[in-house]
Amino acid sequence: MIKLFVFDLGNVILPFEHRQIAEKLYETSLVKDRCTPDDIFRFLFNHQKGFINDYETGRMSTKEFIEKVMHKYKLELKPEEFRDIWNHIFEEDRAVRQIILYLKSKGYPIFLLSNTNELHFSYIMERYPIIHYFDEWILSFEVGAKKPHEKIYDVIFEKRSLERHEVLYIDDIPEYVNAAAGYGIPGIVFTEASDIWKVINENCV
Repeated sequence: MIKLFVFDLGNVILPFEHRQIAEKLYETSLVKDRCTPDDIFRFLFNHQKGFINDYETGRMSTKEFIEKVMHKYKLELKPEEFRDIWNHIFEEDRAVRQIILYLKSKGYPIFLLSNTNELHFSYIMERYPIIHYFDEWILSFEVGAKKPHEKIYDVIFEKRSLERHEVLYIDDIPEYVNAAAGYGIPGIVFTEASDIWKVINENCV
């Protein structure tokens, strides 16, 4: 029996694409002859070595992150303009929103577990009210660890006393679902809202 639903944020609740950030930053760069949008994308978002990793694990402040990226690519931007480019990448999956509201109406606890950063999450809190329906937020920049590290998954059980098999973890990235399974947490790889409804209908109705 599922007693807790844990949702990833990006590309589950809020579809997004990081590449548009790199493309827009490139447009403002004074060193276009020394880089491409792909270079900026890899520098920032490479899974293993991306500059964003220290920021998303709380080892770098927002001010420092912005300053270093702007300096590296000589960006003709004010900090607030950088923030706009950085943040305006999300939309809401309304079908997933309906699932969240349904689970809340049935009394199921729901957690958010996300690799994210202060800039993005502050913006999301203001722009997307659905985030405030969650009982707990487990955020990499606050925890000090990113998926697939075990530390971030363990926070689920620091916040709620449950057996691991009583949790369902939902993420669009198979690596993170597999990691959760390795830590004893069942999960599904999200592709569309019907994936979640199938589990709900089989286990919760």
